[in-house]
Amino acid sequence: AATARVNDGFAAFDISDASAFGGNVQTGLRFDRKPEGTQIELRLLASEIDGGAFGAAAGITRLVPVGRGTVSVILKGQGTTWEEIMEHANGSVAASFGAGALAGLDMDRFVTLLGEGQSFPLEEVAKGSFPIEAMEVKASVADGVASIETAKARSAARQVTLSGTVPYRGGSLALSGSVGPAAGPAGEEAAKPLPFHVGGAWNNPFIAPTAEALSAE
Repeated sequence: AATARVNDGFAAFDISDASAFGGNVQTGLRFDRKPEGTQIELRLLASEIDGGAFGAAAGITRLVPVGRGTVSVILKGQGTTWEEIMEHANGSVAASFGAGALAGLDMDRFVTLLGEGQSFPLEEVAKGSFPIEAMEVKASVADGVASIETAKARSAARQVTLSGTVPYRGGSLALSGSVGPAAGPAGEEAAKPLPFHVGGAWNNPFIAPTAEALSAE
């Protein structure tokens, strides 16, 4: 069901239950015009959706989870243009997906280059996909900068983790991560994870091994 309310510079649009992307979507959008700029609030809950279809609709072309999962977005911002609103947005983003694949990531190539101590653009390992058993992302957004609290993708053999900050516009990525073996049987000694940094612009990330990883070679 969809509802709309418009009154004296205020507008609200809500969809309480809709079928989309192979799952269920609930969303709400509010506009409140004020002298200092328009205040916008966006709420989205997409459950049991096809991640590939959702990513295509959102214009996301790399590192898209191909599988079924849930996405939650709550954002508030103020400004006179959409860009300005997003640059100063506050809120949260969360996603969790089950078995499937992470499109646009050749994990074998990623680990090889990292193990050799090389720095490389993400584009270098963008051909292929990384089969996963589960993926989880949680981030808070403050003044247009997303702080990743949890970002994990796990396959039968490997686990990748990320944390740090991602600015909506301008500035550089400041992410730290590691890739290592998935948890093995109790008592079995596992290989040490390979730590790395992610820098550069969000649309052109660059991967570099950490000083710790280089010194361990």
